[in-house]
Amino acid sequence: MTRDKNKITKILTWVPDIRIVAIFSAAILVLLLIPLFRIVPYAVPWNDDYNYGSFVQVALSQEHSFASALQGAYSCARIQWYAWQGTFSSIFFMALVPLVWGEEYYFLGPLFLILLLLISVMVLVRGLARDVLGADRASCLILQSVVAAVVIVLLHSSQTGLFWYNSGIHYVGMHSFLMLTTAAWIRLFTGRDKTLSVFLVLWTMVGAVLSGGANFVTTLQGLLVVLFFAVLGILLRNKRTLLLVPSLAVYCFAFYKNVSAPGNHVRGDILSGSGLGMDAFPAIGNSFVEAFRYIGEFTGLITLAVMIVLIPVIWQMVGKLTFQFRRPGLILLGTFCLYATGFTPSLYSLGHAGLGRTLNAVKITYQILLFLNEVYWLGWMRQKLEQKKHMLGLKQGAPALFYPAMGLLMLGIFAIEPNQAGTYSSYGAYYYVHTGEANEFHKEYLGRLETIANSGAEVVVRPYHFRPWLICAGDLSENKDAEENRAMASWYDKGSIICIEEEALQNDSK
Repeated sequence: MTRDKNKITKILTWVPDIRIVAIFSAAILVLLLIPLFRIVPYAVPWNDDYNYGSFVQVALSQEHSFASALQGAYSCARIQWYAWQGTFSSIFFMALVPLVWGEEYYFLGPLFLILLLLISVMVLVRGLARDVLGADRASCLILQSVVAAVVIVLLHSSQTGLFWYNSGIHYVGMHSFLMLTTAAWIRLFTGRDKTLSVFLVLWTMVGAVLSGGANFVTTLQGLLVVLFFAVLGILLRNKRTLLLVPSLAVYCFAFYKNVSAPGNHVRGDILSGSGLGMDAFPAIGNSFVEAFRYIGEFTGLITLAVMIVLIPVIWQMVGKLTFQFRRPGLILLGTFCLYATGFTPSLYSLGHAGLGRTLNAVKITYQILLFLNEVYWLGWMRQKLEQKKHMLGLKQGAPALFYPAMGLLMLGIFAIEPNQAGTYSSYGAYYYVHTGEANEFHKEYLGRLETIANSGAEVVVRPYHFRPWLICAGDLSENKDAEENRAMASWYDKGSIICIEEEALQNDSK
């Protein structure tokens, strides 16, 4: 009887090796990604995919080569810089929508966005955990897997962030490039390898062009990040700060070209004429109001549960570090200000916090900074307790049963979520694939292409009856002059395309 009790006690109190936890964390991330990869082939182009891709389409019609495609993308960025907005690097990638090589290749765009977001989060978290803190590999892998899963699964709008290429590349894609550039800045700051440093200097210059010419959330936050590194290097008298100078100079130039573009004034006049937008100082002040207002929505119960799961992992990790966690309040204040800047561009131009696709970039920044603060505050607390010798046996990790118990809690949170498919991208992808909605929607899309190909100059198509939210950004209108109708009609060289129910068409003919 005593032996049985001892066995039960051992099972209940067994603390798994951190490497086992790391393997399970990586496995869960892979499982969450599988549904997203499965639904990617069903994604279809929409609206601005045609508008921006048309520049490359024309170039390819003259000479079908990759060089010609790049020339068309450059032409699109240049014209839009003068006529609409200064986000030249975003527009360059928008024009290179895989649709230009054929409808069957469109899925490569969403696939690229998912992989780019995954890799950028993993690389940035590694830079913060390993290069800055000096964390062990297993703990780093756990943080990488968990943060990547949270960012991807809980994206504010996975529809506009991952499965509509034009929207996704403008915000999620360019923000991913900024994260890769930030990781390179960190490595330049902390590394010692001269050969790698040369490569990193070159990459950060490319990254400065990509981030500096991106959407205004990304370009503003990227500028603040690189200026922070420059100032920190000067204060610490770190000679490696000189390695940041090339990318800092390129970034400042790209930022200037972005915000000073003539197209911004054209766009601004249109928006101001509609009564939208704020002056600069009210926009900055209201950014903090919006930042507080969105904390609850951006966090949510599931993110809090994930943060609890990470506590024992982080607690063990920081106990092995020599890094000194000082002034956590200053870190919290600085990161909150950086997060708040994400709302400023939309408040300045539109008068509100931002569209769903804009908030994707804002939320990604918030999530990264949220976990950064969790690590920093727990590190500060542990070092304070160790200084006062008040650890009281808190040096171990959590027992194995802690993780399935937290898993059940997360399942409970998932069960009470009223919009599961819209809130959790992985579940939404699984749901739409396994109910057959994604397949039926894609078949309707292919049928629409066939109708367009077999029709004359004036085309009539039927509305989609299956509209899986994750991959259906919208449908055509009965109005042939609607932007989305004109974009598709122009792409397929048609006079007009209208979308109307068959019954309504029959009634009109009578």
